[in-house]
Amino acid sequence: MNKNTNIFRSLILAAAMLLAGSATAFAATTGTVTLSGTVPPVLAITVTAQSGYNTLSLASDATDALVAVVNELTNRKVGYTVSLASTNAAGQSGNPFFKSADPANADVLSYSITYDGAPVNLANGSAVVTNASGRTGSAGVNRDVRISFTGSSQFLNEDSYADTLTFTIAGK
Repeated sequence: MNKNTNIFRSLILAAAMLLAGSATAFAATTGTVTLSGTVPPVLAITVTAQSGYNTLSLASDATDALVAVVNELTNRKVGYTVSLASTNAAGQSGNPFFKSADPANADVLSYSITYDGAPVNLANGSAVVTNASGRTGSAGVNRDVRISFTGSSQFLNEDSYADTLTFTIAGK
């Protein structure tokens, strides 16, 4: 090897060491990572019918008969509403009623509803039964649905009578 080659190698090695030292001298002393994520919206209603809800003795009386438990569940911080509608009471004012599917049978039996202990007035067939200004807990909120009627004071035609209740949850 000649003298020039050795000098050239020495210069390259010195430059590499200088650059390595410079990189270390200019390295940051702190760093950050921004973590983020999302929580999806939850807005759910579960209606659990109770024993005997579809075998009611309409020829007798019932007082506060538990027919369903409704679970309201949401994480909406601004709140939610729950509406209750009766198929038979649509377009009517006042109480819902049981009626026959047979058009020749005009008999009906009115009944009243409570939702979480509060009476429900189904003006035009529906009513807002919950108007909450915040979210529920993680298990939701259970609400009892109870009905009352006085079938013993009626003398209805022999038949099957029914009504359908629909519960709807909506975010504000």
